[in-house]
Amino acid sequence: MWSGILQKVFKVREKVALNLSGATDEEKPFMEHLEDLRTMLVRMAITLVVSTIGTFVFYKDLFRVILYPLVLSGLCADMEAARNYLVNIGVASPFMMAINVSLITAVIISFPLLLVFLLQFILPGLKPNEKKLLFPAIGIGTGLFLGGASFAYWVVLPKALFFFDQFAESLGIKQMWEISEYITFSTRFILVFGISFELPVIVMALVKLDFLNFKIMKSTWRHALVAITLFAAIITPTPDVLTLMLMSGPLYVLYAICVWLAYIMEKKDRAAFPEYYAQIEKDEKELEQAGNDDWDNENYNPWSSADDDDDDKDGYQKDYKKPSATPSAPPPEVEKAAVVEDDYYQGEDQSSQMPDDEPKPESKPDEEKTLEELAREDEKRSGGSESKGD
Repeated sequence: MWSGILQKVFKVREKVALNLSGATDEEKPFMEHLEDLRTMLVRMAITLVVSTIGTFVFYKDLFRVILYPLVLSGLCADMEAARNYLVNIGVASPFMMAINVSLITAVIISFPLLLVFLLQFILPGLKPNEKKLLFPAIGIGTGLFLGGASFAYWVVLPKALFFFDQFAESLGIKQMWEISEYITFSTRFILVFGISFELPVIVMALVKLDFLNFKIMKSTWRHALVAITLFAAIITPTPDVLTLMLMSGPLYVLYAICVWLAYIMEKKDRAAFPEYYAQIEKDEKELEQAGNDDWDNENYNPWSSADDDDDDKDGYQKDYKKPSATPSAPPPEVEKAAVVEDDYYQGEDQSSQMPDDEPKPESKPDEEKTLEELAREDEKRSGGSESKGD
């Protein structure tokens, strides 16, 4: 299964490389793609390990930061009340909590470098002038990631915590949140929102690679909204509708911005390359004309084929597309067959009538007489001889 998935990923990578560098780039074997993937993963792993070790030094400060949403939600008055709000039931839970918080902080801090490694793998064969465009893209991607994480930390996470606390109170349940579960829930919440806000980077990369354009995005915006809603429902760590709307709402706005940016990019390209887009429009019109079927045509006959429209060997033409049109005379083969059938069925007794080329014999030869007929002849002969003797 993994081999098939990797082969599909590598085929897409080769296609992207050919689109970017043209015919100058050649297809790589499977092992070279696998080596590039291994290099990317090793670089990311080393970056995360080094960043995690560096952030682990400040785990006490990070723990206070991750507890602050309890104060923002109104569940706790201050940080001291927030520490007492959580309980610990595991021996290694505080230590794993510090590791978890340090790892998430390392991902946020080292995100620009991780994005560089990822883009170097996904977009091979970049030209020097195109590589310069990576830095603005990385800056925009990092800003969107930090914006999504900040939106989750200051807005969505406090509201989600307050919602679950009020729901438990409506059932008469006393809240005692375990520290490891709270840390896992909060860090996952922040990380998921940060990654989901990378939607414009992904969409604009597809537009740049000609996988998407303004026309496709404009005609399928309803499908995009449904896809975003399903994505938000799957990726959110909570099943409540409030969190779903708080995630999908900003994604709708970001996708609308992507459609607007795609329109601006296409407008600039049309001004720079008018002949190229004129040829594309011409090809699209030809495809639309070739793809139009005749089901709406009142004279369309779905049982006809292309061979039925050709002339027969004797010059008789069948026109099925015009049912009202009738041939002036039947083909010669039909006339000949009708004459033979009329001659064949003439006569009084048609059941015993045979064709002229096979005459019916008048009597059977002697060798074809049955035993009964031979016995009757013997009786007649024997009776005749007796009468002569008398």
